[in-house]
Amino acid sequence: MFRKAMKRVFLFTLLMLLLCSGLSEIAYAQTANDSDTLLGVWWWNNPDSELERLMDFAVSQGVTELYWSAGFTRPYWCENATSAFLFAAYERGIAVYYLTGDWSWIHDDAGLIARLEAFRMWQESAPRAARFAGVHLNVEPHQDPAWRYGDAAVRNALLQGFIDLKVRTTDRFGSTDWSIPFWWRGEDVHRVYYRGELTYLYRAAILEANRVFVMSYRNTAEDMYRISEHYLTFAREVGRPIFLSALVHHGAELETDHHVFYYPFGYTYMMNELIALQKMVDYPALGIAIHEINGWYQMWQRYLAGEDGVSLSKLQRESMYLKLAIQ
Repeated sequence: MFRKAMKRVFLFTLLMLLLCSGLSEIAYAQTANDSDTLLGVWWWNNPDSELERLMDFAVSQGVTELYWSAGFTRPYWCENATSAFLFAAYERGIAVYYLTGDWSWIHDDAGLIARLEAFRMWQESAPRAARFAGVHLNVEPHQDPAWRYGDAAVRNALLQGFIDLKVRTTDRFGSTDWSIPFWWRGEDVHRVYYRGELTYLYRAAILEANRVFVMSYRNTAEDMYRISEHYLTFAREVGRPIFLSALVHHGAELETDHHVFYYPFGYTYMMNELIALQKMVDYPALGIAIHEINGWYQMWQRYLAGEDGVSLSKLQRESMYLKLAIQ
Protein backbone atom coordinates (compact mmCIF):
# COMPACT_ATOMS: atom_id res chain seq x y z
CA MET A 1 0.00 0.00 0.00
CA PHE A 2 2.72 2.49 0.99
CA ARG A 3 4.84 0.81 -1.68
CA LYS A 4 2.02 0.99 -4.22
CA ALA A 5 1.50 4.67 -3.52
CA MET A 6 5.18 5.45 -3.97
CA LYS A 7 5.29 3.39 -7.16
CA ARG A 8 2.53 5.66 -8.44
CA VAL A 9 4.72 8.65 -7.59
CA PHE A 10 7.61 7.14 -9.57
CA LEU A 11 5.44 6.25 -12.57
CA PHE A 12 3.95 9.70 -12.56
CA THR A 13 7.39 11.31 -12.42
CA LEU A 14 8.74 9.07 -15.17
CA LEU A 15 5.77 9.90 -17.37
CA MET A 16 6.34 13.61 -16.89
CA LEU A 17 9.99 13.21 -17.80
CA LEU A 18 9.07 11.38 -21.00
CA LEU A 19 6.51 13.99 -21.97
CA CYS A 20 8.87 16.85 -21.01
CA SER A 21 5.96 18.60 -19.38
CA GLY A 22 5.53 20.30 -16.01
CA LEU A 23 4.45 18.47 -12.88
CA SER A 24 0.79 18.59 -11.96
CA GLU A 25 -0.89 19.21 -8.60
CA ILE A 26 -2.57 15.81 -9.09
CA ALA A 27 0.64 14.23 -7.81
CA TYR A 28 -0.02 15.84 -4.44
CA ALA A 29 -2.73 13.29 -3.77
CA GLN A 30 -0.78 10.34 -5.10
CA THR A 31 1.81 10.07 -2.33
CA ALA A 32 -0.43 8.88 0.50
CA ASN A 33 0.85 6.11 2.72
CA ASP A 34 -2.07 3.69 2.67
CA SER A 35 -0.06 0.82 4.12
CA ASP A 36 0.21 -0.48 7.66
CA THR A 37 3.72 0.94 7.92
CA LEU A 38 4.09 3.73 10.46
CA LEU A 39 5.53 6.84 8.85
CA GLY A 40 6.71 9.56 11.20
CA VAL A 41 8.39 12.94 10.89
CA TRP A 42 10.25 15.23 13.26
CA TRP A 43 8.59 18.61 13.68
CA TRP A 44 10.74 21.26 15.31
CA ASN A 45 9.35 24.69 16.04
CA ASN A 46 7.90 26.19 12.85
CA PRO A 47 5.96 29.49 12.61
CA ASP A 48 2.25 29.24 13.40
CA SER A 49 1.55 30.56 9.90
CA GLU A 50 3.02 27.32 8.49
CA LEU A 51 0.87 25.00 10.62
CA GLU A 52 -1.99 24.29 8.21
CA ARG A 53 0.24 24.03 5.15
CA LEU A 54 2.70 21.64 6.76
CA MET A 55 -0.06 19.56 8.38
CA ASP A 56 -1.80 19.16 5.03
CA PHE A 57 1.50 18.20 3.45
CA ALA A 58 2.03 15.57 6.15
CA VAL A 59 -1.41 14.12 5.42
CA SER A 60 -0.70 14.03 1.69
CA GLN A 61 2.45 12.03 2.34
CA GLY A 62 0.68 9.49 4.53
CA VAL A 63 2.32 10.55 7.80
CA THR A 64 0.82 8.64 10.72
CA GLU A 65 2.69 10.36 13.55
CA LEU A 66 4.98 13.26 14.27
CA TYR A 67 7.47 14.17 16.98
CA TRP A 68 6.89 17.75 18.04
CA SER A 69 9.25 19.88 20.07
CA ALA A 70 6.52 21.54 22.10
CA GLY A 71 7.31 24.02 24.84
CA PHE A 72 4.71 24.06 27.59
CA THR A 73 4.88 24.33 31.36
CA ARG A 74 1.22 24.83 32.22
CA PRO A 75 -1.93 22.70 32.02
CA TYR A 76 -4.10 22.38 28.94
CA TRP A 77 -6.44 25.31 29.50
CA CYS A 78 -3.55 27.82 29.65
CA GLU A 79 -1.78 26.89 26.42
CA ASN A 80 -3.71 27.91 23.31
CA ALA A 81 -0.86 27.40 20.85
CA THR A 82 -0.11 23.87 22.02
CA SER A 83 -3.75 22.83 22.01
CA ALA A 84 -4.28 24.34 18.53
CA PHE A 85 -1.40 22.25 17.17
CA LEU A 86 -2.71 19.06 18.75
CA PHE A 87 -6.28 19.69 17.57
CA ALA A 88 -5.01 20.25 14.02
CA ALA A 89 -3.17 16.93 14.06
CA TYR A 90 -6.10 15.09 15.66
CA GLU A 91 -8.48 16.33 12.98
CA ARG A 92 -6.16 14.85 10.37
CA GLY A 93 -5.71 11.51 12.14
CA ILE A 94 -2.05 12.11 13.01
CA ALA A 95 -0.64 11.09 16.40
CA VAL A 96 1.67 13.60 18.10
CA TYR A 97 4.54 12.62 20.40
CA TYR A 98 6.11 15.13 22.76
CA LEU A 99 9.73 15.53 21.62
CA THR A 100 12.24 16.68 24.21
CA GLY A 101 15.86 16.06 25.13
CA ASP A 102 19.12 17.37 26.58
CA TRP A 103 22.40 15.50 26.99
CA SER A 104 23.01 17.17 30.37
CA TRP A 105 20.17 15.15 31.88
CA ILE A 106 22.61 12.25 32.09
CA HIS A 107 24.30 14.14 34.93
CA ASP A 108 21.28 15.93 36.41
CA ASP A 109 17.78 14.80 35.49
CA ALA A 110 15.93 17.61 37.27
CA GLY A 111 15.11 19.25 33.95
CA LEU A 112 13.75 16.03 32.51
CA ILE A 113 11.65 15.36 35.59
CA ALA A 114 10.18 18.88 35.42
CA ARG A 115 9.24 18.44 31.77
CA LEU A 116 7.68 15.04 32.27
CA GLU A 117 5.73 16.28 35.28
CA ALA A 118 4.41 19.11 33.09
CA PHE A 119 3.61 16.56 30.42
CA ARG A 120 1.67 14.42 32.90
CA MET A 121 -0.27 17.49 34.07
CA TRP A 122 -1.10 18.31 30.45
CA GLN A 123 -2.33 14.82 29.70
CA GLU A 124 -4.54 14.77 32.79
CA SER A 125 -6.12 18.16 32.03
CA ALA A 126 -6.56 17.98 28.24
CA PRO A 127 -9.50 16.48 26.32
CA ARG A 128 -8.75 13.47 24.16
CA ALA A 129 -8.32 15.51 20.98
CA ALA A 130 -5.59 17.61 22.60
CA ARG A 131 -3.52 14.87 24.18
CA PHE A 132 -0.16 13.59 23.08
CA ALA A 133 0.26 9.97 22.03
CA GLY A 134 3.41 9.64 24.13
CA VAL A 135 6.92 10.97 24.75
CA HIS A 136 9.90 10.85 22.40
CA LEU A 137 13.23 11.41 24.18
CA ASN A 138 16.30 12.60 22.32
CA VAL A 139 19.15 12.35 24.83
CA GLU A 140 22.49 11.83 23.08
CA PRO A 141 25.45 11.07 25.39
CA HIS A 142 27.98 11.75 22.64
CA GLN A 143 26.93 15.43 22.68
CA ASP A 144 28.57 15.78 26.09
CA PRO A 145 31.87 17.68 25.55
CA ALA A 146 33.62 15.02 27.64
CA TRP A 147 32.86 12.47 24.93
CA ARG A 148 35.08 14.20 22.40
CA TYR A 149 38.20 14.18 24.53
CA GLY A 150 37.51 11.30 26.90
CA ASP A 151 38.99 7.84 26.78
CA ALA A 152 37.02 4.58 26.64
CA ALA A 153 36.31 4.69 30.39
CA VAL A 154 34.85 8.19 30.17
CA ARG A 155 32.68 7.26 27.22
CA ASN A 156 31.49 4.08 28.86
CA ALA A 157 30.51 6.07 31.96
CA LEU A 158 28.41 8.40 29.81
CA LEU A 159 26.68 5.45 28.16
CA GLN A 160 26.03 3.88 31.56
CA GLY A 161 24.58 7.17 32.73
CA PHE A 162 22.35 7.20 29.69
CA ILE A 163 20.78 3.80 30.31
CA ASP A 164 20.46 4.52 34.04
CA LEU A 165 18.57 7.70 33.18
CA LYS A 166 16.24 5.81 30.86
CA VAL A 167 15.50 3.13 33.46
CA ARG A 168 14.68 5.77 36.09
CA THR A 169 12.43 7.53 33.58
CA THR A 170 10.55 4.33 32.78
CA ASP A 171 10.09 3.42 36.43
CA ARG A 172 8.72 6.85 37.29
CA PHE A 173 6.80 7.93 34.19
CA GLY A 174 6.30 4.81 32.07
CA SER A 175 7.86 3.73 28.79
CA THR A 176 9.00 6.33 26.24
CA ASP A 177 10.32 6.34 22.69
CA TRP A 178 14.04 7.00 22.18
CA SER A 179 16.20 8.31 19.36
CA ILE A 180 19.54 6.47 19.34
CA PRO A 181 22.64 6.55 17.08
CA PHE A 182 23.40 3.70 14.74
CA TRP A 183 26.97 3.14 15.93
CA TRP A 184 26.28 1.40 19.26
CA ARG A 185 27.63 -2.04 18.48
CA GLY A 186 29.07 -5.09 20.17
CA GLU A 187 32.19 -3.37 21.51
CA ASP A 188 33.46 -3.28 25.08
CA VAL A 189 32.89 0.46 25.41
CA HIS A 190 29.21 -0.14 24.60
CA ARG A 191 28.70 -2.72 27.36
CA VAL A 192 26.55 -1.47 30.25
CA TYR A 193 24.74 -2.80 33.27
CA TYR A 194 21.04 -2.89 32.52
CA ARG A 195 18.63 -3.92 35.26
CA GLY A 196 21.32 -5.99 36.96
CA GLU A 197 22.81 -7.65 33.87
CA LEU A 198 25.81 -6.78 31.71
CA THR A 199 24.78 -6.36 28.09
CA TYR A 200 25.35 -4.22 25.02
CA LEU A 201 23.72 -0.80 25.10
CA TYR A 202 21.84 -1.22 21.83
CA ARG A 203 20.15 -4.33 23.21
CA ALA A 204 19.26 -2.60 26.47
CA ALA A 205 17.78 0.30 24.49
CA ILE A 206 15.59 -1.97 22.37
CA LEU A 207 14.35 -3.82 25.46
CA GLU A 208 13.74 -0.74 27.63
CA ALA A 209 12.26 1.77 25.20
CA ASN A 210 8.68 1.78 24.06
CA ARG A 211 10.12 2.08 20.53
CA VAL A 212 13.64 2.89 19.33
CA PHE A 213 14.38 5.24 16.45
CA VAL A 214 17.75 4.46 14.95
CA MET A 215 19.37 7.54 13.44
CA SER A 216 20.36 5.57 10.35
CA TYR A 217 21.53 8.67 8.53
CA ARG A 218 22.67 7.50 5.11
CA ASN A 219 21.16 8.29 1.72
CA THR A 220 20.78 4.87 0.14
CA ALA A 221 18.55 2.03 1.23
CA GLU A 222 21.51 -0.33 1.25
CA ASP A 223 23.56 1.87 3.58
CA MET A 224 20.64 2.58 5.92
CA TYR A 225 20.09 -1.15 6.21
CA ARG A 226 23.78 -1.97 6.61
CA ILE A 227 24.49 0.40 9.48
CA SER A 228 21.31 -0.66 11.32
CA GLU A 229 21.44 -4.39 10.71
CA HIS A 230 22.53 -5.38 14.25
CA TYR A 231 19.62 -3.36 15.69
CA LEU A 232 17.18 -4.95 13.27
CA THR A 233 18.42 -8.46 14.00
CA PHE A 234 17.99 -8.08 17.75
CA ALA A 235 14.64 -6.30 17.47
CA ARG A 236 13.37 -9.16 15.35
CA GLU A 237 14.72 -11.72 17.85
CA VAL A 238 12.85 -10.16 20.77
CA GLY A 239 9.81 -8.99 18.80
CA ARG A 240 10.26 -5.27 19.46
CA PRO A 241 9.22 -2.37 17.19
CA ILE A 242 11.97 -0.35 15.54
CA PHE A 243 12.12 2.72 13.31
CA LEU A 244 14.83 3.61 10.82
CA SER A 245 15.32 7.31 10.19
CA ALA A 246 16.22 9.31 7.09
CA LEU A 247 17.89 12.73 7.24
CA VAL A 248 16.82 15.38 4.73
CA HIS A 249 18.80 18.45 5.87
CA HIS A 250 17.30 21.30 3.87
CA GLY A 251 19.96 23.13 1.92
CA ALA A 252 22.59 20.38 2.04
CA GLU A 253 24.89 20.31 -0.96
CA LEU A 254 26.16 17.24 -2.74
CA GLU A 255 29.77 18.11 -1.97
CA THR A 256 29.32 18.01 1.83
CA ASP A 257 28.33 14.83 3.67
CA HIS A 258 26.93 13.49 0.41
CA HIS A 259 26.54 10.03 1.95
CA VAL A 260 24.29 11.29 4.77
CA PHE A 261 21.69 13.74 3.44
CA TYR A 262 18.85 13.11 1.00
CA TYR A 263 18.14 16.72 0.12
CA PRO A 264 20.52 17.08 -2.87
CA PHE A 265 19.12 13.93 -4.48
CA GLY A 266 15.52 15.04 -4.36
CA TYR A 267 12.09 13.88 -3.27
CA THR A 268 11.57 11.06 -5.80
CA TYR A 269 14.91 9.48 -5.08
CA MET A 270 14.43 9.56 -1.30
CA MET A 271 10.92 8.10 -1.34
CA ASN A 272 11.97 5.27 -3.63
CA GLU A 273 14.97 4.50 -1.42
CA LEU A 274 12.66 4.26 1.58
CA ILE A 275 10.43 1.84 -0.32
CA ALA A 276 13.48 -0.26 -1.14
CA LEU A 277 14.48 -0.15 2.53
CA GLN A 278 11.12 -1.54 3.59
CA LYS A 279 11.55 -4.41 1.16
CA MET A 280 15.03 -5.18 2.46
CA VAL A 281 13.99 -5.22 6.10
CA ASP A 282 10.65 -7.00 5.57
CA TYR A 283 9.67 -6.74 9.24
CA PRO A 284 6.05 -5.99 10.24
CA ALA A 285 7.16 -3.97 13.29
CA LEU A 286 9.32 -1.62 11.18
CA GLY A 287 8.52 2.08 11.02
CA ILE A 288 10.09 4.82 8.91
CA ALA A 289 10.80 8.31 10.22
CA ILE A 290 12.01 11.41 8.34
CA HIS A 291 14.02 14.26 9.81
CA GLU A 292 12.43 16.79 9.39
CA ILE A 293 9.14 18.27 8.13
CA ASN A 294 10.41 21.57 6.73
CA GLY A 295 13.23 20.05 4.70
CA TRP A 296 10.91 17.35 3.38
CA TYR A 297 8.37 19.99 2.36
CA GLN A 298 11.06 22.00 0.55
CA MET A 299 12.07 18.85 -1.34
CA TRP A 300 8.44 18.42 -2.35
CA GLN A 301 8.25 22.00 -3.60
CA ARG A 302 11.27 21.42 -5.81
CA TYR A 303 9.60 18.24 -7.06
CA LEU A 304 6.47 20.18 -8.06
CA ALA A 305 8.61 22.80 -9.77
CA GLY A 306 10.35 20.14 -11.87
CA GLU A 307 13.63 20.69 -10.03
CA ASP A 308 13.99 17.29 -8.36
CA GLY A 309 17.67 16.59 -7.80
CA VAL A 310 18.82 19.92 -9.26
CA SER A 311 22.03 19.68 -7.22
CA LEU A 312 23.07 16.68 -9.30
CA SER A 313 24.90 16.77 -12.58
CA LYS A 314 23.10 15.65 -15.76
CA LEU A 315 24.97 12.34 -15.67
CA GLN A 316 24.09 11.80 -11.99
CA ARG A 317 20.41 12.50 -12.66
CA GLU A 318 20.37 10.07 -15.58
CA SER A 319 21.97 7.39 -13.38
CA MET A 320 19.43 8.07 -10.65
CA TYR A 321 16.43 7.63 -12.95
CA LEU A 322 17.98 4.52 -14.47
CA LYS A 323 18.23 3.08 -10.96
CA LEU A 324 14.56 3.91 -10.31
CA ALA A 325 13.51 2.29 -13.57
CA ILE A 326 15.36 -0.90 -12.66
CA GLN A 327 13.51 -1.03 -9.34
